[in-house]
Amino acid sequence: MNDSSAAAERSYDDFYACFDSPLANAIRREVYGRDIGQHSCVLTEELEDDSQLLRLSHSSRLLDLGCGPGGPLCFVMGLTGCRAIGLDLSTEAIASATARARILGLQERITLRVADLDEALDIEARSFDSAISLDVVLHLRDRSQAFGEIARVLVPGGRFLFTDAGVITGAVSNEEIRLRSLHGHTQFVSPGLNERMLASAGLRLLDQVDRTGSLLEVSSRRQAVRLAHRAELESHEGVEGFDRQQLYLETVCALSRRKAVARVMYVAECESATL
Repeated sequence: MNDSSAAAERSYDDFYACFDSPLANAIRREVYGRDIGQHSCVLTEELEDDSQLLRLSHSSRLLDLGCGPGGPLCFVMGLTGCRAIGLDLSTEAIASATARARILGLQERITLRVADLDEALDIEARSFDSAISLDVVLHLRDRSQAFGEIARVLVPGGRFLFTDAGVITGAVSNEEIRLRSLHGHTQFVSPGLNERMLASAGLRLLDQVDRTGSLLEVSSRRQAVRLAHRAELESHEGVEGFDRQQLYLETVCALSRRKAVARVMYVAECESATL
């Protein structure tokens, strides 16, 4: 693990250490309406629709790259009955995901591991029917390598569904890039780059959907809800930390409103010839 990855792990560990606190739970309920233990811009309605694209059943194996506290992964498992492995850089996220899986009675069907997604996956080839990665790809240093690893571990015809909230679709200033990159290494890409990298990895693009609307919706709600809980959050984050998060959310909203940075959902299929 490089120094930047270690710093990112510490940052996320700090966040996920309080993920299941009463305050964090209350904020998620106010932001999302239906709290499934999600973070970022995952809406349950979209996740329900997307899970159908993965064609999962009780006999399927699903890989979640960057599973965080396991909310979306456990939700998909509950919908489909599949077995799953979740990987994340943060030990605190994996601890939270482990507790959530136990509460939901999924512990016999799920494996959760700490892993650096910028490195090769310690997983046998052709061992998963589908893979997901929700709002994580933009934090990877080499998505070409990551896509290649995903193609390697998927069975022929296996599907990969991911969201990328860093697709540049308009003019963005250097200050906006700095503010938008608050949560560590962030890689913004031009339209078409993900499509080309998927093809190079042997993953055939089936569909892509602009999900910038959900990014704006969740970020706007989070900004307002955090403001309503300002005193409590400042006690935990500090005044500067609270203001920094609010400015980050304000930047995300501004970029989304003027369609300068998009969040896109992609679903691709592993081609038979990929090794």
